[in-house]
Amino acid sequence: MTCTLSLPATGQVSLLLADLHAFLDNMKAPLEMVKYRTQYYEHVIRGMLRDSLGVPIEKLKFVVGTSYQLSPEYTLDAYKLATRITEHDAKKGGSEVVKQVDSPLLSSLIYPGLQALDEEHLKVDAQFGGVDQRKIFVLAEKYLPAIGYCKRSHLMNPMVPGLTGSKMSASDPDSKIDILDDAKAVEKKLKKAFCEEGNVADNGVLSFVKTVIFPVRSMKDGAQASFTIRRPEKYGGDVTYKDPEALERDFAEKIVHP
Repeated sequence: MTCTLSLPATGQVSLLLADLHAFLDNMKAPLEMVKYRTQYYEHVIRGMLRDSLGVPIEKLKFVVGTSYQLSPEYTLDAYKLATRITEHDAKKGGSEVVKQVDSPLLSSLIYPGLQALDEEHLKVDAQFGGVDQRKIFVLAEKYLPAIGYCKRSHLMNPMVPGLTGSKMSASDPDSKIDILDDAKAVEKKLKKAFCEEGNVADNGVLSFVKTVIFPVRSMKDGAQASFTIRRPEKYGGDVTYKDPEALERDFAEKIVHP
């Protein structure tokens, strides 16, 4: 969602549906399933941005990874990278993205180089991702010039903590809000989420308000967003925040708390 905020001002945003990468990441899903998941994600993301948020998606281009990653040109470039990237750098590059196991498959070592190669074959000027991607970005900046391609710019946003106070995990449904969750499921997860008084570092609820609620309201209303906390008069009454930093500051100082 963050990258779509710049759609009105940018030339074009390419959203990579990385089906081959999903398969290579310790075989999280078989290729047959990945095909349908790719189609599902495209339909859901299109509907969410266009219908729910009113984002203009004319400049948003969806690209399926295997539409170009199996071409002779891409394959040859992958072999070229393989002659340059060391085992150490391949492991380090994927250490925060690829599932880590004691005895990694060769596919997990290939993964970071292919993500770097995507920058050239997608013909992009910059790649956007979470801060967990930074080591892959460093690898791309180091090795793409080694096979004759230019460095790209890299943009990153902070990772949102899981609702349980740790990193979001696909194996822990309570740590995240799923696209298919209905209002009742979302409310249930938020009510039992980790939200320690004064703790802003590992607070999934606070991060959700900051990175989802405020931006979504701003996109939908086309004006400055606001967030109101409903409280009985004996606790100070309702309080409205115009920016997430003020809310975060008051939470840290325990002016507001669960």
